[in-house]
Amino acid sequence: MAFVIRFFGGGATAAPGLIALKIDPNLVRKLNKEITFGSVIISGTNGKTTTARLIYDVLSTKYKVIHNRQGSNLLRGIASTLISQSTIPGKLKFDLAIWEVDEATLPESIKNVYPKTIVLLNLFRDQLDRYGEVDSIRVKWQKTLITLPKDTTLILNSDDPGISILEKSHKGKTIFFGVGDNHVRLPEVTSVVDVKHCLICGANLIFSAQLSSHLGKYRCSNCDFKRPTPNVSAVNLNFKPDFSTSISLNANGQTLNINYSLPGLYNVYNILATSATASLYKIALPTVKNKIETFSSAFGRFQRTKIQNRELLTFLIKNPAGANEVIRTISKLSKNNLLVILNDKIADGRDVSWIWDTDWEILKDKTRDVFVAGTRCFDMALRMKYAGIGLSKNNIYKEVNYSILSTLKKMSNKNTLIVLPTYTALLDVQKTLNRIGEDVTKWQKQ
Repeated sequence: MAFVIRFFGGGATAAPGLIALKIDPNLVRKLNKEITFGSVIISGTNGKTTTARLIYDVLSTKYKVIHNRQGSNLLRGIASTLISQSTIPGKLKFDLAIWEVDEATLPESIKNVYPKTIVLLNLFRDQLDRYGEVDSIRVKWQKTLITLPKDTTLILNSDDPGISILEKSHKGKTIFFGVGDNHVRLPEVTSVVDVKHCLICGANLIFSAQLSSHLGKYRCSNCDFKRPTPNVSAVNLNFKPDFSTSISLNANGQTLNINYSLPGLYNVYNILATSATASLYKIALPTVKNKIETFSSAFGRFQRTKIQNRELLTFLIKNPAGANEVIRTISKLSKNNLLVILNDKIADGRDVSWIWDTDWEILKDKTRDVFVAGTRCFDMALRMKYAGIGLSKNNIYKEVNYSILSTLKKMSNKNTLIVLPTYTALLDVQKTLNRIGEDVTKWQKQ
């Protein structure tokens, strides 16, 4: 099936795997056994795609790697990738597999790919109608991690108490990564904190540093639960107006200054997770530095393009924690035009109540013209009104393509348009830019 789709020029990333798994439910298990050094799984609420791509770029300097790079992160997507890269008899010739995995299906993926390494980034409130509260996801993870063999390594975010606690569910090796600074030079937001109490005894957590949401330096007010000391860390975080960042990376007793073209605190954690994985697989730190500094993010995670002589910046938003970090990042800019596209399709999550947990107020008086679009454009318009952000009724659109074209026409060449789409809206943005003549499909294939 995969070969037929490729032959006829199709772009399906999940259909071949879906059909194959109906024929043979054990297909992924069988094909993964062909991979010499096993699999690396990357999961979490935010940052999976960027981190998986970074890890792929770094580990590919030493190993031959297979990776679900197109972002289809359910088991069917893994199956499709394996099928597309196998020979006709079903053989694979790869040293490592890197799998980006949806957090809701992590237990199923672990049972099928026999991971040697599991990288867990964070757990935030996201798509409550699909995932439920973060506690329910964590409990499912714990029940699966406790079954892992000792030779599996966990790589965990020490700054997230909901992630660091997972060490206690694993009998093998754990590597921690985290930020060493006690504060970051970004505007303050009223973060939604999903972990306020100790996950062992239920007492209050005390934060000596709170970097974003419940990420920071913490300890229990009653028992000995506290933030583990990270094995890989970053200090001297500097977020620059051109959306580049510099950090001092500490790993394996070495310190290197790294300058890279990704914005925000969230990408610091992605880079730390990558560096911790590279350390485990014995990739030299200068090689890691080179790959990070030359990395280009997946389309929409952060993308700068020129459209009709106007600059357009695109940032994917999908939950309050991630959206707040994007808002912190763009709020440092001078006044620009803002287009927020809110959809409620299945891939976005039907429940859009998260926009009320997002600190849009920080953008008040920091935007020029504001536009909203998407299937839930009126919900977004109402949220902007309560945030005190002026919005003309003529700047509300249902249709994404028209919203972009109309917004660009209203702008001067000196202004920048910042587009904040949810997931399915991001795909619509891509289609619109392709219609205009900006070839963005190449970014997804990088």
